[in-house]
Amino acid sequence: METSIMKTDCGLYTKYLKDFSAGEVILSHERMLEFVNDLKTQGWLLANFTWDYWYNNSYLVDKPAYIRDASIAQCKLLLTAMTRLEVFSPGVLENMRRQGILLAIVERLQNLNVPKSQSRFQSITR
Repeated sequence: METSIMKTDCGLYTKYLKDFSAGEVILSHERMLEFVNDLKTQGWLLANFTWDYWYNNSYLVDKPAYIRDASIAQCKLLLTAMTRLEVFSPGVLENMRRQGILLAIVERLQNLNVPKSQSRFQSITR
């Protein structure tokens, strides 16, 4: 199997690969807060979020394999929904990490070869 070399980093992949690949080992709350802060500062969260978008795309979190073909907008949607759900139901992000969803999202963003500087310019369309 040939490994491809990424030209750019999505801003999350290299930093969180080890954390999100840790399996059942619990990630510290501080590290998860750092991840959420990085999502905010790097522009990976949607400003114009509605739960309708989430419901139409929520099937993506059923299996990490479903995220393989997700668009940038869908990845941002999932990250936004999960961070909002985390506020009302602490542990959502940790659960998504243990299920491999967060790893699948950062891998997808990395495979799309989207540098973090361009993440702010992607938007979701109806």
